[in-house]
Amino acid sequence: MAGKDFVPYVNISARLQDKPDQDLLREIGARSFPTTVVMDADGQVILRNDTAGAFRPNVENRVRGAVEVASELVKARSWVKNSEEGSADQAAAKASLLLLESIMDLRKSTEKELDQAAKTEGVDKKLLARFERWNAYQPVNRLLQEYVRKVRALDSEDKVGRGKLYLDTSREMLELYRAGTRLNDARVNIFSDYWRLVFDGAITAKDLTAAETALTTYRRAYGSRADLKPRINLMSSKLAALKEELEVSQP
Repeated sequence: MAGKDFVPYVNISARLQDKPDQDLLREIGARSFPTTVVMDADGQVILRNDTAGAFRPNVENRVRGAVEVASELVKARSWVKNSEEGSADQAAAKASLLLLESIMDLRKSTEKELDQAAKTEGVDKKLLARFERWNAYQPVNRLLQEYVRKVRALDSEDKVGRGKLYLDTSREMLELYRAGTRLNDARVNIFSDYWRLVFDGAITAKDLTAAETALTTYRRAYGSRADLKPRINLMSSKLAALKEELEVSQP
C-alpha cells in the first residue's frame, strides 16, 4: 500500500543545512530527531512525528507506527470514495474521515461538525474512543499554541516578559486542571508541558494538593530519566518550600 498511496520518510540525523530534506523539515516544524514524515501520493504531508520531549524511540518502530496511522487514513479516504452517494454508509465514512483528519491535524473542524460526526451511526467505536481522548485535551493544546505564539512575538532578550507570560499560562493551565481537564497518557506529546504548567500554577496559587498531584504524575512518567532529574529535583524543592510556607502561616 505504501508504494501507491503514501510515502514514509524518516530523518535520523540532526539538521544539516546542505541536505535536500531541510526545506521539508523546516516547513513541517520538526524540532528533534528522528523525525518521521508521511506524504500521500500528491505530496501532501499527512503525518509528522518527532521525538520532542521524549526518549528517542526505536526508528523502525516509529516508522511502522507512522505507516499504520497513514494506512488508516488511506482506508478512510477510500471508504468515502467508494461508498454510495447519499447513503448511510457514506455518511459514516465521511464522519469517520472528518474525525480522523481532525485528530491528525489535517483538517480544522468546528465543535459542531465534530459533535455531529461523533454522533453519526456507523463510526467505529475505537475511532470514537480515540476522538474522545483527543478532544478532551484540545483546551490544553490551544493554550499551549497561544503561549508559543506569544513567546515568539517577544524579544529573545525579554526575560521579564517571557517569565510573566509563562506565569500567566501556568495559572490558566491550573484553571483547566481545576475544571477537570486531565492528561493521563504520557505518550501524548503535550503531557510534560501540561503537568509542568499545572505544577507551577499550583505553586503560585499555593494549591498544595494540585502541586503534589502534578509532581507525583510527572515523577511517575519521567523519574527514570537522568536528563530530567535536575528539573524534578527543582520541582521537589519548590513543593517542599510551599509546604514549609503553609505550615508556618497556620495559626
